[in-house]
Amino acid sequence: MTAYYQQVLNGAYDNHVLPFLWMKGESHKTIAEYLEKIAGADIHEVCLESRPHPDFCGEGWWRDLRFAIDICKQLGLKIWILDDAHFPTGYANGAVKEAAPELRKIVLTHRTLDIVGPTPQANIVLTNLFDKTERFYGVTFMQEGHAVEVEHRVIEDEHGIPYRLVFDAPAGITQACVMFTSGKTSYNEDYINMVDRASVAQLIDAVYEPHFTHLGDEFGKTILGFFSDEPGFANEKGVTGADGISDTLIGKATAPLPWSAELKRRLRAALGERYLDELPHLWDREPAGAHVRHVYMDIASTLYKECFCDQLGGWCRAHGVQYIGHVIEDKDCHARLGVGAGHYFRAVGGQDMAGVDIVINQLVPGMDQGFHSYGRGVWDLEFYNYVLPKLGSSAAHLDPKKQGRCMAEVFGAFGWHEGLREMKWIADHFMVRGVNWFVPHAFSMAAFPDWDCPPHFYAHGQNPQFAHFGKLMSYMNRTASLLSGGRAATPVALLYHADAEWAGEASFMQHAAAELMRAQIDFDIVPAEAFEDAERYTVAFTADGGFTVNGQAYRCLVMPGAEFVGGAVLDFAARAAAAGAAVYALDKLPSKRYDGDIAGREGFASVDASELAGVCVVATSKLASVLAAAGMQTVACAEPQPWLRALRYDRAGESYLMLVNEHPKQGISTQIAFADGTPVAGARLDLLNGREPVAFEGTLELAPYESCIVVLGAAGSARAATAGTEAACIDGPWTVAFSAPGTDAFDESIELAGLHDLSFAEFPGKAGTFRHQASLSVDKGLTSAALDLGEVFETATVTLDGTLLGTRICPPYRFELGTLAAGEHGLTIDVINTLDHAIPDMFGMTEPSEPSGLLGPVRVLG
Repeated sequence: MTAYYQQVLNGAYDNHVLPFLWMKGESHKTIAEYLEKIAGADIHEVCLESRPHPDFCGEGWWRDLRFAIDICKQLGLKIWILDDAHFPTGYANGAVKEAAPELRKIVLTHRTLDIVGPTPQANIVLTNLFDKTERFYGVTFMQEGHAVEVEHRVIEDEHGIPYRLVFDAPAGITQACVMFTSGKTSYNEDYINMVDRASVAQLIDAVYEPHFTHLGDEFGKTILGFFSDEPGFANEKGVTGADGISDTLIGKATAPLPWSAELKRRLRAALGERYLDELPHLWDREPAGAHVRHVYMDIASTLYKECFCDQLGGWCRAHGVQYIGHVIEDKDCHARLGVGAGHYFRAVGGQDMAGVDIVINQLVPGMDQGFHSYGRGVWDLEFYNYVLPKLGSSAAHLDPKKQGRCMAEVFGAFGWHEGLREMKWIADHFMVRGVNWFVPHAFSMAAFPDWDCPPHFYAHGQNPQFAHFGKLMSYMNRTASLLSGGRAATPVALLYHADAEWAGEASFMQHAAAELMRAQIDFDIVPAEAFEDAERYTVAFTADGGFTVNGQAYRCLVMPGAEFVGGAVLDFAARAAAAGAAVYALDKLPSKRYDGDIAGREGFASVDASELAGVCVVATSKLASVLAAAGMQTVACAEPQPWLRALRYDRAGESYLMLVNEHPKQGISTQIAFADGTPVAGARLDLLNGREPVAFEGTLELAPYESCIVVLGAAGSARAATAGTEAACIDGPWTVAFSAPGTDAFDESIELAGLHDLSFAEFPGKAGTFRHQASLSVDKGLTSAALDLGEVFETATVTLDGTLLGTRICPPYRFELGTLAAGEHGLTIDVINTLDHAIPDMFGMTEPSEPSGLLGPVRVLG
């Protein structure tokens, strides 16, 4: 049987991309044109998104979808559907606006009043002139931070609505924490209540069921499933701090909290009859509130999973389709309230693929630490580089339902400066971190230029780089096919910090994650629930001193520095020590516990040293060296290579090693071996440019932006040695002509004094194709020649003596020439720049523009 990688090289690979196609009521002619362009780019699935469609779930929508389905059948395309009238998911196509109060979003709020006592018959007004939906829920009286018993009574008006609270305030200062439920929030008020099953069902009734009624004959055939985009609690929007982190962490003093009858029931059952006394700690970060904060977030995030994600996913699977999407992960929202969903692994638990997204220049090639300004704040680059993709791939590895599949929404809202070179870098960034499905953002059928979150692919023929977009899509399909259906080797389990953060102070995961990945040590992020939820997770220790979680193998657990820890993690640490599995705590041991009987009574419990006897404390800065010494590197390099990323993936008897250079300016030249010293040997594949596999024996050369996959143990041809010596440098004279997007015609050529940036003197404000032409002259024939273009901005297509040599969309801009006869040869190089040179956009206001054209030096090597 032909090896699978050979099948992929021969063109037998699967589809792994499903770009957004925005539907706004365009003509059927335009819809057909765009679907044809999508299919022509080696894409075989598409996600239709109302953005918004003027008649979503109306006759106009069904008419457009039926037409799109017919065209897709002709083109061999499958369809996914974004599941609401507009993003973020949860609007339920406007159904909530007319819903009964109990089906609308409800939050729990509070007001704290100070009373100097003794004050007999103190009274508090319970009505809110600014919120007619507000209803009194309960009151807790406190002195010096502790709940005290105070007799009180509630006076109701003629409609039975509480309007005054009367009590005798004792001596001293008494705080009354008066709690209310409310239907008013400052963000997405007409959205479903994510912790109420009946409220969420409105989305099914308003969107999912009508699609089945009208298009059910295509479910599981042309229609593959539904996509949820950025759903969240939406109890508030929150404010982002100077550190790029959202302030919606439980314990925020002013936060309205997600609420429902079921959440109340579970909270009361967990806390007991005096549960009201503990609720004020939901609005503080005191240690005494660790237990109730964790209990609340545990219940709220579980209800999000059950009511929203599980309910939608269950409906989809019952109707023969799949359910995918992503929440808002950035700004630490993946573990918080507000626009977040509280707990990433629960938030995507009902999906058939894990999902994440990257937007608005959250990745900048060459920058992996510190902050990057995007105009409205800053991004924490360490998070986006080292945690965001791993959240998704880890969920894909741990949840059997997902079958190892993780989707990333990519490329959106970067601006027109983002070309195919950066897109390829982003694709590699995700694939080497275990992501294997992609939703490119986006095809827009609106009139060009569309200001909505560019870049847009094709763009009515005005995006000049679309000519080579299919090359990138084919590369992503081929690579993702190899990295699917098997298992990634991730020896480190990095504990998800959400539970610890809910309770108290906790370090973010990205600091440890960066140390690991920069040392080629791979990991999964593993939630604490893996060690306590026996229904969803199976944990077993192995004879070699490791452990498995749902079949994914690990050699150690790493706990980011935290003040608090849960009993399940403590129990696992003790069992791991007894089984010989390593457990590391970064920088310090946790000192408090957020659960258990004592924590239930006192708010937290101290952790006894004996409970952590088997845990080794390691400084975060030393983590990589400790684990490297224990043999946990995917590959060991002859010298440190902080920009080299490595993934080991085993699939059906074949083993692949993906290697990526993530630095945009510096090449990598090193010798690699496995951690035990075994040489790395196999066949090196070029899945981007389609060159024949060549033998690989451990010497790794990667240009900026370059990646490769080594098929371990496979045979490759001996690469014909191309000398690094320069046989000729093409200094000119050069001519250049310009062709605007949408036309094949070139303007009259002009002569250049030398190769340089064309953005200013010759072609200011121009985006399109620059045709450079010159004569290539060699004094003697060469048998293994290569053409190196040097610096190019941005894609390059080379023709020599009328023969097309191919296209490169990123470095290295090198073309194999083979035998090159002595004498002169005609050389044509078509270079396409990025559209930001001609079309401004808001996302480019904080991003520099690259040069335009061929900068060289152009050399013949041989």
